[in-house]
Amino acid sequence: MVEPKVTLYAYLNRPVLDRVFFVPFWDCPYMCEFCCVDSLPGKAPGWPDAGEEELFALLAAGSARYGRPLQLHLYGGELMSRPGYVEHLARRVRDSPFVSKLVLYTTLRAASARKVLAILGRQRLEILVNPDTVNERAAAALREFKGVARLHLLPMSIPTGRGAVGQAGHKKDFFQKHLPVGWPGRACFSKQSGLLYNGPQKTVHLCCLPQSPVVGLFSTPPDELLARYEAALAAVPTALNQACRQRGLDHPCAVCNKFSGYQSQAGPGHNAYTVAQALAL
Repeated sequence: MVEPKVTLYAYLNRPVLDRVFFVPFWDCPYMCEFCCVDSLPGKAPGWPDAGEEELFALLAAGSARYGRPLQLHLYGGELMSRPGYVEHLARRVRDSPFVSKLVLYTTLRAASARKVLAILGRQRLEILVNPDTVNERAAAALREFKGVARLHLLPMSIPTGRGAVGQAGHKKDFFQKHLPVGWPGRACFSKQSGLLYNGPQKTVHLCCLPQSPVVGLFSTPPDELLARYEAALAAVPTALNQACRQRGLDHPCAVCNKFSGYQSQAGPGHNAYTVAQALAL
């Protein structure tokens, strides 16, 4: 199923402003075709987990600014390859008045999320599984966590994976074939995602993908980050849609892919693609 609010706000061109994304690590043992992460099986862990304190400071500031608790969306990397760390974050979410729920993106192939559910309860945990990753073990877990876990069907196309635009294996989907750039399904979706705290690189990005422009660092004060974020949302998605049309690309994500030079395992400070650069394209 898709998320009705995200789909509606995409058509209305309004920012969601109710969630923050956090990537504590990129390590993953799988090679999913859609994924933009270049962590490969057998690679050693990259960098220590970072950004947790800054993240919860931002959640507190955002909750005060927008008048409601925010959702914390946690992805990677395969999160349940480090279940102890996820359980630790779940306890912090449970004890925080600034976080409404934890949204966990996982294949459900690794360790069980039973302890995470026990910590948060059914009202404060949501588990999203990409349908392309479902095997027998994941299908059994989806049944076990019925009402908490669901398949995640995005209402937009994100060609950022190993079959991305410009790479071998890319095929245009319905949106890319038939809809103009700027429409839902073929538009920059920064307004329908949220700020990304990129733990391995200590950067904060405009949308939930690490290829997106950097709006600040972990050291940037939370109120300043939010102000930069809101200003960027007012201008950058339109600029990226325009750049996509001018360059004949299939999706604005391809613009950020090209100009960020992003690699998840490149280390802190690698991505210097800024909001100013995105606006100048």
